[in-house]
Amino acid sequence: MDPRHGERWLMKNCTFNIRSDGAMYRKGDDWSERVANGVAACLGLPAAHTELAFNDVESERRYGVISKSVVAAPGSGSVDEALVLGNQLLPHPTVGRDRTGYSVSAVREALDGVSTPVEVESYLTAWDVFVGYLVLDAVTGNTDRHQENWAVIDKGGHRSLAPTFDHASCLGFLLDDGKRSSHLSTRDRNSTPEAYADRAESKFEGNPHPVDAAIEALATIDPQVRQLWLSRCERVDDLVEPIRMIPVGRMSAPAREFAERILRRNCHRLLSQGN
Repeated sequence: MDPRHGERWLMKNCTFNIRSDGAMYRKGDDWSERVANGVAACLGLPAAHTELAFNDVESERRYGVISKSVVAAPGSGSVDEALVLGNQLLPHPTVGRDRTGYSVSAVREALDGVSTPVEVESYLTAWDVFVGYLVLDAVTGNTDRHQENWAVIDKGGHRSLAPTFDHASCLGFLLDDGKRSSHLSTRDRNSTPEAYADRAESKFEGNPHPVDAAIEALATIDPQVRQLWLSRCERVDDLVEPIRMIPVGRMSAPAREFAERILRRNCHRLLSQGN
């Protein structure tokens, strides 16, 4: 809780992985979340506000991000808001890791009658905006848009699409710099950052690539709205700018180059298949 404004923020610490030599390393789920948040802003999408953060626990510094709640604090308005996660909205609700029936079309059906977030153009539908979320996933290579990583906000029975949230699983965040450097310097076309980007799998049934999921969704919306999202992906230099905004101490040079190449590769695929 931010006592100055009555806002609620959640601290999410970075997670760790083990290298082949047995040593522990900190993954980049702090900077990946923050970069994805910046890319969402470039695409004109409503997203949960995140900031890089750290806390000191028993002389140990722990890095992560703080994420502002997408629903208002209880008692701050005439009617309290509640977050209803996607797995509660789907035509055939799923449990845990069961993705059976979790498809682009199922999400579209679940959002029928849901209002758009107030932050977007008034002519867009909730489904139009969610397609924008899938475009964000495609661009960043986010592989974690599962049933509980999107939601609607219920306010006294009126439901609107919640801002997009929880995007850390993208841009090669889980690799260590040794592996990134190997991918960056290889002459093996199957091991480049672009090849790494091409192997991404979404959480939809059948695990389609995030680009393929976005292409499927783009085909269902008005051509003018489809062109809106695609035209924003053409400004690739703007989309990579959030990478450059991360402080040097939080994101290494190999991580920056690797993330940028993933983003550029995904934009190229999306634009070549979507136009």
